[in-house]
Amino acid sequence: MTIAELGAICEANGLPLQSEQLAKLDTYAELLRAKNQVVNLISRKDEENILAKHILHSLTLIFLHVKLAGIEHGAKVFDLGTGGGLPGIPIKIARPDIEITLCDSIAKKITAVSEIVKVLELQAHFIADRAENIAKKKEYKNKYDVFITRAVAPLDELTTWSHALLKKGGALLALKGGDIKDEITKAKHLKFVASIEKASLSLQDYEEFAKEEKKIVRVILA
Repeated sequence: MTIAELGAICEANGLPLQSEQLAKLDTYAELLRAKNQVVNLISRKDEENILAKHILHSLTLIFLHVKLAGIEHGAKVFDLGTGGGLPGIPIKIARPDIEITLCDSIAKKITAVSEIVKVLELQAHFIADRAENIAKKKEYKNKYDVFITRAVAPLDELTTWSHALLKKGGALLALKGGDIKDEITKAKHLKFVASIEKASLSLQDYEEFAKEEKKIVRVILA
């Protein structure tokens, strides 16, 4: 995939991007590939397909044409298990209006991603800690509007951690794959869950995510 092709897919799915934003996404892909030689941020087999496998996949969380996607203007967003900045950095590039916090339990990954963010001249907050620890800290309690993540833990665990961090009525948006019926069933039993919905990640002009059974799950907290 080229950056022009990624831009065309984004526009077809309700996310038109400026040339400066596309250039920055392309630079991000290069930086991520370079940093991955030093710190394990993404799978080595994906290094030649970062635009599709990682950046496009991340951006689906804000595509207007994707069911269950969407983040409100100016939202405070918490990205758990960000690794090399996914899905948070692509979303921040596409949506500079949001406030993003990038979190990973591995300090060297947060160091790497902070260096990438500096080069890209983005504004972001960084936390190097485990989600279960962060959830116990008062300074983060009920601070965020949206919790985003890419398959870093079972849905019930993600929901439990996000509950402590999200404002009332806040949403968890999780990118998942495969059969997640059991995960959803367990999460629905949590008393602070108002609703859970899932949808196939079906895009205009791009069929690979649907073929791979990629999904988006949205959990609304009571």
